[in-house]
Amino acid sequence: PHFRKLYGYIEQTVPAGSVLTFNVMANFAVERLQGSKALVVSNSYIFGGKNHWLGTLFITVGSIAAILGVFFLLKDYYAPRRLGDKRYLKYKEE
Repeated sequence: PHFRKLYGYIEQTVPAGSVLTFNVMANFAVERLQGSKALVVSNSYIFGGKNHWLGTLFITVGSIAAILGVFFLLKDYYAPRRLGDKRYLKYKEE
């Protein structure tokens, strides 16, 4: 399986084309599991790292659900439907 683990972050702006140097210590072996290690320097957004549109999608769908919830709550408050009202049942036409 492929996974990424956020180890740390850089709090300063890094200009494009900068040379970055890291000290990496191998604390555990991965050859036994036929794995490998890599260092990935990437952007991180408030909703996640690799795909920032996914977080935006979650916020959008959640907002739409909240708006619909308020709409149906207000509809039920101002125009309630009686429980068990037979006018809404149309199983067989008589």
